[in-house]
Amino acid sequence: MPLAERSKPMWQQISEYYKKKILMGELRVGDRLPSVREIREEWGVSQGVAQQAVSHLHLAERLVRTDSGGTYVAEQRAAISPQHRMRLAGDPAGLDVTVTAASTVRAPAYVRPMFGLGDGDWIVRREELTRLADGTPYMLAVTWVDRLWLEEVPELLHLAPLPDPAGAAHLLAARGGIDVGELAGGIALECRRVLDDGREMPALGVGPEAYVLAMVNGWRHLGSLLAYTEAILPPGQVIEADIEP
Repeated sequence: MPLAERSKPMWQQISEYYKKKILMGELRVGDRLPSVREIREEWGVSQGVAQQAVSHLHLAERLVRTDSGGTYVAEQRAAISPQHRMRLAGDPAGLDVTVTAASTVRAPAYVRPMFGLGDGDWIVRREELTRLADGTPYMLAVTWVDRLWLEEVPELLHLAPLPDPAGAAHLLAARGGIDVGELAGGIALECRRVLDDGREMPALGVGPEAYVLAMVNGWRHLGSLLAYTEAILPPGQVIEADIEP
């Protein structure tokens, strides 16, 4: 265990410690990470701090997976550095975007570690349903943004598409005086059975046996997460992506 740094919260130091081990190959795909209890004892931190570190590796970094047996190194997904950009291309023409929700809510447990929020803190949640020109559902997406941005970007709470078509992170960067070229992003895609929470199946018109394309991405500046988006596409819809230097 390395020496603690006063400038960083402990959960972040722990997360970065294991992230480095994974990226350097010291921990390989399928290797088991110490349990939350073992991390708590080794680092001398609380249960909550240890859990936050593991949650960050799982949900924000996408470097580990969890099941009933523990936490394991996952197959590594492509991450986009500041020197590379992922451009989503090939979207059908005539897309219609409806903002179905835009409000501040209590941050869910899995979102809090990514934004450094505590239990009971509030966060901006935006939900959008995109349809093709003929009305066919194309994508359901939820974007999370720290509510501290509301003063500079009040449009986050408007039931209308954001003024920047590139998305929330680019709009935040513009309003915050951040060079878009300094943004670092990552994207992960997976095909999975639809997990309905009362929105997905009605919005996308799919049944419980359907498989959907699930996508998550986040944009950061100097290590701070600006916006985190989760989206699902029903069967028959695709996303094409190009990696550009």
